[in-house]
Amino acid sequence: MKRCLIAGLFFLITATLFSETVQNEKTKLVLTADSSVEYALKNHIDVKTQAITTEQVRREYAHSWNNVLPSISVAATGSESRVTEDADTDTLGLQAGITASLSLNLGLASKIKSLKSEYEAGKATYEDTLRATETAVRQSFYNLLYLKEKVESAKTTLESYQRQYDQTSAKAKRGVASELDLLQAQVNLETAKPDVDSAENTYQNSLVSFLNTIGVEFSPELEVELSGSLDYAEKAQILDSHEIVNTCVEKSSEVRALEDKIRTAEYSRTSTAAGLYFPTLNASASAYPFNYQNEKISGTETKTPNWSVSLGLSLPLDSWLPGSSACDSVAELDDTIKTYKLQLEDKKKTVRTEVIEKLKDIELSQKTLEARKMNVQLAKRSYEMTEDAYSRGTKDLLTLQSALDTLQTAELQLREEQYTLISNVLDLENTLSLPSGTLFNTTETAGKAE
Repeated sequence: MKRCLIAGLFFLITATLFSETVQNEKTKLVLTADSSVEYALKNHIDVKTQAITTEQVRREYAHSWNNVLPSISVAATGSESRVTEDADTDTLGLQAGITASLSLNLGLASKIKSLKSEYEAGKATYEDTLRATETAVRQSFYNLLYLKEKVESAKTTLESYQRQYDQTSAKAKRGVASELDLLQAQVNLETAKPDVDSAENTYQNSLVSFLNTIGVEFSPELEVELSGSLDYAEKAQILDSHEIVNTCVEKSSEVRALEDKIRTAEYSRTSTAAGLYFPTLNASASAYPFNYQNEKISGTETKTPNWSVSLGLSLPLDSWLPGSSACDSVAELDDTIKTYKLQLEDKKKTVRTEVIEKLKDIELSQKTLEARKMNVQLAKRSYEMTEDAYSRGTKDLLTLQSALDTLQTAELQLREEQYTLISNVLDLENTLSLPSGTLFNTTETAGKAE
């Protein structure tokens, strides 16, 4: 009996531990920059919306053949007529048939070209949306890593202040530390606690917002782990900035979008003008295989099936009058094209200027990053020496606190500069319509840590 009870208890404990392990595995989510992008590209509202728009223009272009499809209808009618002044006339009529009509003008070819242009522009815009979404997600991911570093820094500071308080307390008991030093150590310790809470709160709020952006539902049971490092900034390398500046305009998605607008507007202008100023071919046909009439009073019945075909040209004359609505419509399209061309020239200048500024920012950030590294090494060594001197009683608490603050600031400045460099390079890649990771001089994906 005892053996059965022990075996049952062992089985219950094992099952419980296994269940908890499985549950923990189900609620843990490990995110890298790459996996975050994958989630976003599946769930982000901008991507979904642009996909719908792209499908709409694709459908319109794929079905552009319906512009040469005639309008076809079938009809069946019945009628009875009687002349009020002639009591001997009472006619019943029944007919059923089919009619078709078609209008063609010289603007049809341009209209189809316009639909194709819109479709190509839609595909390119969809790719731009994917790239912009990826850039934003990667920047947010590395910002989370930076906020996580701030949390760790706050925790390290708290641990250091706890260690200082313990040392000062021990010194005070031996009579080698003043009551003021002990009070200062206690204030530092208590002040550091809400700093940790504040840093964690900022990180958690940003994490929830990030999860919402990439389409992952947050719950208190969900444990999120970020896999990545801000040291990825070390891989940033601009190989040929002169080539980038010289080719930035032709690679810019914003420039390409305006060129697409100009091309589409020109096709639309040609199609509209052709419809307003040139002849239109009108074709129609009808067939009534059933056409029955019955003179009810005389009893006369007639069946006269019939068909007809017509072909003609029509030319709008009012369109050629100066100041007509047709002239105004074409003039408005001309103005639109001129406006787009002005915007294009301005955008080319803007893109070139932005790229030059970003390259300078990246160069400055890389130089600053090297200085930040040396500053961290110096601050770390200074703090270690000051801490050792404080434990031996040759340095006071304020000096130790100052050294710790300097080290903490130096470390955060290093991480902030790493994030700034990554963000700037990602922006430049997006401006140049380059795949993510192109300017990091690595074959690895951007989400992997070194």
